[in-house]
Amino acid sequence: MLRRLFGSKRGRDAGSEAAVDADPPALDQTDNQAAAAGAGAEQQQRPKQKQKQKPAQAAAAVDRPAKAQAAAAEAAAPASPPKQGDGGAALYHKLASSSKGSASGSVDVAPRAAMTGVKTTKKGAKAIDQQSQRVRQKRLMKELKDIQTCAPMQEGVFSVDLADDNLFEWDIKVFKFDPESPLARDLDHMHRRYNIDNVWFRFSFPANFPFAPPFVRVLAPLVQGGFVLPGGAICMELLTPDGWSQAYKMEAVIMQLMATVIKGNARIVPSVSKQFSESEAQKSFDYLVKTHAKYGLVRDACVCVC
Repeated sequence: MLRRLFGSKRGRDAGSEAAVDADPPALDQTDNQAAAAGAGAEQQQRPKQKQKQKPAQAAAAVDRPAKAQAAAAEAAAPASPPKQGDGGAALYHKLASSSKGSASGSVDVAPRAAMTGVKTTKKGAKAIDQQSQRVRQKRLMKELKDIQTCAPMQEGVFSVDLADDNLFEWDIKVFKFDPESPLARDLDHMHRRYNIDNVWFRFSFPANFPFAPPFVRVLAPLVQGGFVLPGGAICMELLTPDGWSQAYKMEAVIMQLMATVIKGNARIVPSVSKQFSESEAQKSFDYLVKTHAKYGLVRDACVCVC
């Protein structure tokens, strides 16, 4: 009896122990099944993700050559002003249209007295007699004749014309700068886009020329840097009263002007804070002359060409 009881009890215990021993493998199987199910789901999702990624990768692969070509084209393209603004193209064409048809067939020999950077008093102006005036006119006529036959003029580097047939107002248009310079590339852009192939300078000779320098400024397009002051005036010691010599020839002055703006890395800009005008240029130049008179030549702001 007791054996039966103990035997049955032991059987029950053994069954329980077997059941307990059997539980962990069952849990492991569940986890394994769950893991297997998750892995299966991930495997099912991976092809979808790959399918989604494939078009994007294909598009990126297609875009790569195009982007590379665009970058190469941008690197090879000539330097040009930013897209906003026209670089003074409208101003240039306006000046050109106003100067057309103004020729009168005769040369005006009345000098402009207010373009020197030095104020001329009424008493000083009256002291200029007719004889000295004829001497000055003769000097300018000789300069004009010489420059018309000089080599740079014949080679198309620059041109010289009288503004409104005034002997004391010269329009200098420079067509050829150093081809490796940023200014030359900017000018090429202006030529292709706006049909402007030169930088237009105005030389205004005072009544006491050749004992005082001409006043030089950029008319158009909008050049900045390269010793071009606000308003278009030019910062060159040669063109200041202290740096000028009556022995200077106009051909040499023009060539030195071209070298100066290139040396200073002048650029054609889309717009400027102060408009290019005679009054603004005169203000800038007067300030420059006063600064030089007070502090001497500031080499960071002007070029010594003595």
